[in-house]
Amino acid sequence: MASKTKPVVGQPEASSGKNLGGVAMLKHLDPDEVLFRQGDPSDFAFLVLSGSADVLREAGEDTIVLGSVHAGEFVGEMGVLEGRPRSATVRATSSLEAELIERQAFLERVSSEPELARKLLVRMSARLRDVDDMLAYLYAGKGTEDAEDRRDLIEAPRSIEALPSITLAATTYGAKFFVGSEPIPIAHLPFTVGRQPGEHETAAAIAPDLAVPEPAPYRLSRAHFTLMGREGEVLVRDLNSALGTIVNDRPLGRDFPSDSAPLHKGDNTLVAGGRGSPFAFVVTLS
Repeated sequence: MASKTKPVVGQPEASSGKNLGGVAMLKHLDPDEVLFRQGDPSDFAFLVLSGSADVLREAGEDTIVLGSVHAGEFVGEMGVLEGRPRSATVRATSSLEAELIERQAFLERVSSEPELARKLLVRMSARLRDVDDMLAYLYAGKGTEDAEDRRDLIEAPRSIEALPSITLAATTYGAKFFVGSEPIPIAHLPFTVGRQPGEHETAAAIAPDLAVPEPAPYRLSRAHFTLMGREGEVLVRDLNSALGTIVNDRPLGRDFPSDSAPLHKGDNTLVAGGRGSPFAFVVTLS
């Protein structure tokens, strides 16, 4: 049977699931009911069959909406794979039906569905790449005899030759206050945006090209997102930030199906730190 979901404070408990035979179950939720809550054990992955839900992060006394999941999308699958407690709360925004898939059954499903396996492998590969990048930057800064050679290897991919002209511009008063109102030309890729570390924090392993002096409580992570080039495209990749990144209304990050999204020619909207964050930008490719 599915573990009993816990409601957000003041919300009713979610309705019970219907057994499909074996370990898979269907769960029906009304609006405002909770699929799972931040801190719960990651016993099941969920496939949203109909309806939609908000993904929420409790940050101190605030509850921040990171984005939404919709029919056809998995949610909670990374917690199942990593064996970690839920990093967010998922609450229905409409009548919702979801399939609950127990961990072992989910792993078996991954092995039998090549496309699902491919998506998960791409996502895990991106996260490993982030770790490799951090280690490379740390190594390059150690002052060892071959550090200069290592730095050359790191900086080489930063050229945006054959890619379009790129600018990043703040679109909200809060963002303009911290980074200015003039568009920022992006002269190299990758280009990382984050915040300056707080008084008792260490610097990010990857130093941001744009370090925002945001005061606490923070909406930005120290290395929040990066613009990168791949096969002639420009992409935005969330760097496993605490509150995620929203690109053209598509949420990215640890609690969503993808960590990256391609940008199109013209203006692209980008919000760092969940819905309602003051750090809203437009990235223009021309």
